[in-house]
Amino acid sequence: MNRSLRLPVAGLCCFAGLLLGCVDRISAQPPRPGADANAPAAAPLIIQRDAIHLMSPSEFTRPISLKPTRQLVIRALVEGIVQNVRVQPGAKVSGREELVRIESSKAGKMLERAKANLKVATLRRDLAKAQTGDQAQASRDLAEAELQVAEADLDLAQLDADNTSVRAPFAGEVLSVEAVEGAFVNEGDALLELRDPAELSVRLPVDRTKVKQGDSIQVQLDQGTAQGKIQTLLPLTEEWQSLRQLIDTAAIAVVVIDNKSGQYQDGQTAYSTIVPRMPVVEVANGVLKNSETGSRIVQVLRDHIVRDIEVNLLGAVGEGRSFISGAFQQGDELIVTSSVSLVAGTVVLPANPATPEPKTTTPTRPALPPGTPGI
Repeated sequence: MNRSLRLPVAGLCCFAGLLLGCVDRISAQPPRPGADANAPAAAPLIIQRDAIHLMSPSEFTRPISLKPTRQLVIRALVEGIVQNVRVQPGAKVSGREELVRIESSKAGKMLERAKANLKVATLRRDLAKAQTGDQAQASRDLAEAELQVAEADLDLAQLDADNTSVRAPFAGEVLSVEAVEGAFVNEGDALLELRDPAELSVRLPVDRTKVKQGDSIQVQLDQGTAQGKIQTLLPLTEEWQSLRQLIDTAAIAVVVIDNKSGQYQDGQTAYSTIVPRMPVVEVANGVLKNSETGSRIVQVLRDHIVRDIEVNLLGAVGEGRSFISGAFQQGDELIVTSSVSLVAGTVVLPANPATPEPKTTTPTRPALPPGTPGI
């Protein structure tokens, strides 16, 4: 809904306009004695205003944080009893460092058995080589195959024996430890969690028409900024589908941040430039202006005062309108056009404010003396 307020020229009997002035010049008092009654009237002023509909940023905001690129739960690869836990949460470890030792009688016995089977298969192969006759070649082939099976069984048994020593797959930091010395663990049970804080990543909503894979991007954090590189672009996940209301071309960028210096922290909050943090409003592009600092602003009328609102441009709505976010409040009226330039802080008052209707009171009859018959 658009509304226009006008201040007609002097001499008209009806006023439907606005008086314009600074805070210290506007007064609702009658003219002072001695004022020039023939002084010219104020210049006409026309302001076209639009009521605005606020959309809460909570409709579009989701938590975003930095996470290690490499983080995994290390699990037991053999069953047995935890013999030794060598690390605690927060410990820095190097690649291939032993973290947990598991005592596995089964793994040990399987290794002994595999070694014995290999000896048996080797002897059978040697005996087969000494045979002669029609079946000699078949016996040699069979013995050779049995030897290969025994060698493979020994490799598997040796692997299980090696897995009783749980080692770090990469250098990093121990995040948590579930293993308890003396406890029995099955194959697949969680022992500890390890992360590599030297490289962090974040999944950041972006406008895919403005970035591409391999681009460098500045990520806004809760404290300062970080420079990262876009590893890949993915479609919007289900939790971010509400952003399509604002930006049709929204996508998720996987951004990798080098953190060898330890400047940034796992879990540190990050922000996206296309995710609004203040109320969202749909406006015509013509109301957007540039401030002296280069930011985009719009003007609103709030409590009869003109205010400049710095805004963030989100996305286009067709050809002539856009979604913006800024410090808007309920009751703000967007200034679409004005016949004169308006400065922030200007007070705008109606020339003929509505006069409240007089209150009507019902006359009351005087109280009758006691014993007087009613009328």
